Amino acid sequence: MKLAFSVHSLSKIYEMGEERVVALDSINLDVPEGDYVAIMGPSGSGKSTLLNLLGCLDQPTSGKYELSETAVEVLNDQDLSGLRAKSIGFIFQSYNLIPYLSVLENIALPASYGKDSSLTLEQTKLLAKKVGLENRYDHRPSQLSGGQQQRVGIARSLANDPAFILADEPTGNLDSKTTEEILVLLDEFNGDGKTIVLVTHEEAVAARANRIIRMLDGKIVSDERIKEPSFTVKKDGDYTGEKVIYSVSYFRRSFKNLWKSAFQSIVTHPLRSLLTGLGVFIGVVSVVWLLAIGEGIAEQAEGEIMELGANNLIISSKRPPEEERSSKGAYFYSYGLTEHDYYKISQTVPHISASYPTRELDRRRVFTKDGSKRVELLGCLPNYRTLHDLVLTKGRFISDEDIRDESEVCVIASSLAQTLFPFGDSLGKPVNIGGNLYTVVGEVAPRTNLNDSGGLGFKELFEDNVYLPLATHWAKIFDYSYRGYDGSYLISKLILTIDEQSKLITVAQMIRDLLQKDHGMEDYQVTVPLELMEQAERAKMTFVALMGLVAGISLFVGGVGIMNIMLATVTERTREIGIRRAIGARKRDVIFQFLVETIVLTGMGGMAGILVGVFCEPAYRIILEFMEKLAPTMYESLPPSMQDMTPVMVPWSLPLVFGVAVLTGVVFGLYPAQKAAQMDPVEALRHAT
Repeated sequence: MKLAFSVHSLSKIYEMGEERVVALDSINLDVPEGDYVAIMGPSGSGKSTLLNLLGCLDQPTSGKYELSETAVEVLNDQDLSGLRAKSIGFIFQSYNLIPYLSVLENIALPASYGKDSSLTLEQTKLLAKKVGLENRYDHRPSQLSGGQQQRVGIARSLANDPAFILADEPTGNLDSKTTEEILVLLDEFNGDGKTIVLVTHEEAVAARANRIIRMLDGKIVSDERIKEPSFTVKKDGDYTGEKVIYSVSYFRRSFKNLWKSAFQSIVTHPLRSLLTGLGVFIGVVSVVWLLAIGEGIAEQAEGEIMELGANNLIISSKRPPEEERSSKGAYFYSYGLTEHDYYKISQTVPHISASYPTRELDRRRVFTKDGSKRVELLGCLPNYRTLHDLVLTKGRFISDEDIRDESEVCVIASSLAQTLFPFGDSLGKPVNIGGNLYTVVGEVAPRTNLNDSGGLGFKELFEDNVYLPLATHWAKIFDYSYRGYDGSYLISKLILTIDEQSKLITVAQMIRDLLQKDHGMEDYQVTVPLELMEQAERAKMTFVALMGLVAGISLFVGGVGIMNIMLATVTERTREIGIRRAIGARKRDVIFQFLVETIVLTGMGGMAGILVGVFCEPAYRIILEFMEKLAPTMYESLPPSMQDMTPVMVPWSLPLVFGVAVLTGVVFGLYPAQKAAQMDPVEALRHAT
């Protein structure tokens, strides 16, 4: 007769400080296939310890245990888990169902850990029907009576069609009617050839078995056979302990169950899941938004710089340090570029293909019979229109004849024309500027301002410009400073176009040297847009690096929260871990279980963060509008670059931040997952819920 299992000199001793507790003392037991054994004894007799050893949940201190001719005591944890999944079915006194899984999901759970399991949905339903639960497929354990929960546990023990069933007081919490129904099911299973070992305190229950073993103080004190075992046993499927080969269907089934269980666990505790993912959500949103705002500011600055021309140099007047200015004398007020500087640079510095001198006087009031406004008077040459791509909506621009004749004509911005001439056409109409009348000869279409938030000398606000011939501006417009250090007219700004981009830096240095020699003080600045582009790019990269640091800190804080919650979850779900381990889950299965949950949590937080981050632009505008209405002082304190900026989404940031969020979940979820996997299955099953 082939043995289902046999134990020889099996002992289990617990070391508790200096005290040794002998739970099992040299147990010898042979159980043939198809037998039905009841183990009885008072509390502390060792029957539960023996059951744990027979179920491969614990390792003996000494002795031998063979299950299906496999030496159990030499197997590692992975092989023991495989043996439990394939050959052993557990029925627990306290049912031990996963609370957030349905009846069918609880029954099918062992199939997730059995490499050879081919359990289908229809087969799962047949198992449920076999134990009388055909009308309870979708019910949760909390919706079932004690007897119904035990039936689920019995059906679950059959999921992988094991040859060996261990029942730990399966009727201990049931009434007499339900007890009889459960015992009838066990009789049927034994009749089908299942080897059953049942632990009980009840004589009536033990009497249903073929054999009754009584224990006391860790020893077998009696072994009574009532009837011979059934011989209708399966001849194949014995566990060999060989290396496990996993099929594609096994991995597909396992991963499907992992993801499903993860989502179910999250849905079961919505508030906790929400708070866990909130840290990741905030981190992702902050990074996406800050990168978009930074990109918007950089793009705005780069756009302004590019409008100046990559081949251009900008020389602008600026107020010199007071000590330099006072060294020129008590009555020296003027400073900056002059007409002589313009001519000298244009004639002596090589590689200059075009020059654009301007004189700008801000906040000068101009009048018409229908209105007045403070404007900027800008004296320029005809080529200024080409420099800034000004589009005429009416009339003409400044001409060479206007320069030569110092004509009293002007060109105004179209938005300004609506204020000064609200009731008619502006062309040919006079404008009073400083007491003289200037005829409007053209209107210029609106265009984007050059804000120059960095104060680099290229600021240009086009909406309030009145363009005058430069010679007229010099000769007829009151200018407080009037003349420069050399007695010639003052220039606010001189833009030069260089014929070769490679010569920009050299030409800029030549001009700096020339002006330093002639002026003797730093009342000018030379700006190279190409250099500004490079500076803007470096600034953007620095901003990205800072945002990376912010992201790291935000996600680290979120990760710590995840670890904290997952550690609490592991403690809370200790019994669930024990249940999964008992029905065949390997340590890595438990690790995957909790890692997948953290990935789902962080993934959901990351996805929500990205969805909110995508709406950065409208949200930014709404925030600014509210700030302007509710906190105007704070709004005015914002730099112009932030008031006028449009956030620009950085496409590469979305997958990157999402990946980092998920990686954060993996990194911070790994320790709780490993802690869960290292739990002793026996101790985990004893954990109070």
